[in-house]
Amino acid sequence: MSDGIYQAVRTFFVQPERDSEFLSFLAKLARENGITTGSFTAIGALRSAKLAFYDQNTGQYVDLADLQCPQELISCMGSITSSGGELHVHAHVVLVDSKGATSSGHLVEGKVFFSQVTLVQLVPAQR
Repeated sequence: MSDGIYQAVRTFFVQPERDSEFLSFLAKLARENGITTGSFTAIGALRSAKLAFYDQNTGQYVDLADLQCPQELISCMGSITSSGGELHVHAHVVLVDSKGATSSGHLVEGKVFFSQVTLVQLVPAQR
């Protein structure tokens, strides 16, 4: 990795297909477009979602919520990185259900109802 300073080179605005798995969709989009480092934001709605919490003491993700009902995707921020030729999609979300109850955490899985994603491809900054 470089010294941690990156610059944007391309921006994509996409709508994942209905019923696609959100993280898998982003990984496929990145692979198909040669993106190994990026940042993304999203809004929309998920049919279901699984969330986790990263336990800093154990270094493990702990299951937080298995939401098997429609959720508004109020906020999503994340990154795409690569290590050893493997892509990693990392996303944090805030979701709300039909009663206004919010859930948030690390997105493990999300089935898309509708979403709009802005993905920015990043490369090490030229000095």
